[in-house]
Order: sequence, then structure tokens, then C-alpha cells
Amino acid sequence: MADSREDLELYIDNLLETEEVTDDDLDFFDFLIGLAVFEVAIFTAGLQSSIERLQFEGLTDPQIKQRISTQYTNKTGAFAPLFNSTEDIIRYGIREGSRIGMMAVYNQVFGDSADYRWIVARGVKHCEDCEERSGEIRPFNDWVGLGLPASGWSRCNFRCYCILDPVGSIDSTVQI
Repeated sequence: MADSREDLELYIDNLLETEEVTDDDLDFFDFLIGLAVFEVAIFTAGLQSSIERLQFEGLTDPQIKQRISTQYTNKTGAFAPLFNSTEDIIRYGIREGSRIGMMAVYNQVFGDSADYRWIVARGVKHCEDCEERSGEIRPFNDWVGLGLPASGWSRCNFRCYCILDPVGSIDSTVQI
């Protein structure tokens, strides 16, 4: 465990020394860590509640350990939300990290005043809110105020796969 922590600290130190890491990148990483810590706290409370309930029902410690082990193996009980939230955070982190990088490049190339078209992702669930925006064109700063894809403003919430396309260079829908 100590080696893993040292490796992580070394990796972060090296990353921070590069000019490619911005304050926005660090803020996003900090946000993801905060989400993960919150989910762990929820899991811990759920697991503790499960253990107390099993103790109240009269199960012995070995029986409780077996039940908890089975729940872990089957991803049930307190472990179900932990596995689901872990997958959600990883997907969200990858998708948003990619989107943040893409938008940084777009803004560097096109500037903040460039027009962006809302592109609805097909092949994945999307909501009526996003469908209504399909093909709509606005400057980036307007989209920030109205709500960017996967920023939580829509019914898709953070599971939105829509994108903003600068200068309308692709179709208004994309098959995923």
C-alpha cells in the first residue's frame, strides 16, 4: 500500500510539473475525488447498517462475514450502489475529461465567441431536453449559461453524451 501511495504521489508531482495541467484540470480532478469520497461514505454507512441489522437478527460474526462476502461476490446489498457509483464516476471522469480537453482546444483555436452547434448522441439514451436543443447554434459562453452537455442541467443529468460542435462541421446527430 505504501508503494502505491508513493507511486501516486510521484505521478501527481510529475504531472504538476508539466505546463499542460491547468487549474481547471486540477479542479475537475478534485471534484472527481470529492464524488468518490462521498460515495465511499454512503457505502460505509450502508455496510454498517447491514452489519447492525444482521447482528440484531442474531447472526454470529462468521455468519455475518459469510453473508457480506456473498454480497460482495454477487454485487448485492451495500455493494450494489458502490459498484454502480464507481462505474458512473469512472465513465463520467473519462467522458468529461475528454470533453474538457476538447473544449480547451476548441476555445484555443476558435476563441470564446465561436458558435457551437448542439449535437445529440444517437445510439444511447438521450432526453427530451437535449432533443429540443439538437442543431441549435449559440456562442460557447451562451451554452455555459444555459447548460453544457452532461453538466446536470437536463433530464440526462450527468449521463448526457451530447457534444458541442464548433462551426457546425458535423451532422446534428451522431451514432454512438
